[in-house]
Amino acid sequence: MLSPPPGALSSLISTRHEYDHLFGIYVPIAIGVFLTILLVVVGAVVIFHRRPPERAARWHENNPVEGTYALVLACVAAFLLYLTFSAEHKVDTVANQQHPSVVVFVTAAKWEWTFRYPGYGFSVRSGTVGRQPLVVPAGEPVRFMLTSDDVIHALWIPAVRYKHDAIPGSTQIVTLSFSTGVFDGHCAEFCGLRHSDMVFTVHAVRPASFAAWARSKGTAAVP
Repeated sequence: MLSPPPGALSSLISTRHEYDHLFGIYVPIAIGVFLTILLVVVGAVVIFHRRPPERAARWHENNPVEGTYALVLACVAAFLLYLTFSAEHKVDTVANQQHPSVVVFVTAAKWEWTFRYPGYGFSVRSGTVGRQPLVVPAGEPVRFMLTSDDVIHALWIPAVRYKHDAIPGSTQIVTLSFSTGVFDGHCAEFCGLRHSDMVFTVHAVRPASFAAWARSKGTAAVP
């Protein structure tokens, strides 16, 4: 997913609208389902709460109604899955065609993050082991190769409205861009007793400053 900051390079392509479009479909459907169930339950309580025991219904199933209900839910789920996978395919296509300025291999493990910069030959770590920052060039596409060493974790950067699972045995490819600034990051998937310590900080700096920091293999102070 690319989400260019204000004033970013014109070569960056935003895919944010794909997720906004999905949000605009999911939420009304969820609200509609909730209200329908609420109205049915409240209606049943109002209509039948005074019915005497001798007038209680003797039947315990209604196959036509239950079958119709199951079919409607299946159709809604299939429709949402189709929209979701279509949007994800479009986003992945754009991201894969984008030439990243830097590639970062992200490995999640209880309870730390390892950010490896293969193009520069070093890694930084954050979580229970310390708080080394993830530094990226602002306004340029950054490709993340996301995986996990043990259980499912989730890379979450609230400021850029992005969250993605890190799954053991699988590498998820993500392309993001950042405006200049400092952003908090978290693991959004409960992963054990020290889950709350699995945090990191993103520093998005000018490309020239990032290049100088990377050449120092992460030993220089973050600009």
